[in-house]
Amino acid sequence: SADGAKYKPYPSSNHQVNTARYITSNDPRGYIPVYEYPLNGQWIMMDMDDGYILWTGIWKALGNSKADIVRMVESQPDLASRIRRVRGGYLKIQGTWLPHDVALQLSRRVAYPIRDELIPFFG
Repeated sequence: SADGAKYKPYPSSNHQVNTARYITSNDPRGYIPVYEYPLNGQWIMMDMDDGYILWTGIWKALGNSKADIVRMVESQPDLASRIRRVRGGYLKIQGTWLPHDVALQLSRRVAYPIRDELIPFFG
């Protein structure tokens, strides 16, 4: 439930952050509980339980292609064990999920143009 969530979004009067649960066989829980909001036609999501961020949503909201994510991730082999890839099932949750700290670091490097839009998840 949202009450037991370990990660919570930062308050923002400019963003309507909603909660949802998406059923998936890609996760041992059988579903992914998320905080979510739209940005530039993409869904920005954070797993309520472990803080993983749907990096694909941020990356595409910046106007980049999905193919570039693979190259970026492969260029940092130390990340491989911490990446969660969701394929199949509900389209909204498909993509590359990164731990909160990694997504924050990458956002600081590449997401300056949308920094104000990422406040709910990164402060």
